[in-house]
Amino acid sequence: MKRFFSGLRKKATTAVRDDDRFGTGLWRHNRDRFIRAVDRYYTTAVALHEARDSGGSTTSSAASADTSDGEDITASATDPVDVIVDGTHRLNALVDVVDGLTATLHARCPVTGQVVPGPTRQVVGDVPELLTKASSKVGEAVLAASMARSEVPTGRSIDSSAEATVRFITDAEELLGRAREILARVEAS
Repeated sequence: MKRFFSGLRKKATTAVRDDDRFGTGLWRHNRDRFIRAVDRYYTTAVALHEARDSGGSTTSSAASADTSDGEDITASATDPVDVIVDGTHRLNALVDVVDGLTATLHARCPVTGQVVPGPTRQVVGDVPELLTKASSKVGEAVLAASMARSEVPTGRSIDSSAEATVRFITDAEELLGRAREILARVEAS
């Protein structure tokens, strides 16, 4: 019983620290939404990996596939399931980016509600929308990974789903990069 309450105290302490770092308004909402999407992707990727390992087939129609920017998505993985699972590493790195962005936003322009006040909007520009869109792109990656997961038992190729997860994660990276550029200009001024 003592362990149970110490766990509750630890969660409460973490929540207070998060409130101090990210606030309780829009910036925190954006951060939490992104992290929930990353968690769903991770859960889906793990389930897909387990489905493959338990006898599902992950037929691939090509040895490698190209993304729109010419990078080979199979640079670190040849199996489309591994391509999807590798997306978890990229998303983990993006969690740190979102943490940094939202902590900076809260420190520079605290927002207590879900609406960005006019003067704050002048400072932060499109950053709130970029954070929202990045979360949506991760959500789309989750859907693509879920499609792959549903296809594994049927033995159909999941190459297009793997390519889609790479594309959506890349889109999220680019959106967060744009948000970082905007905040860098704000910090420089």
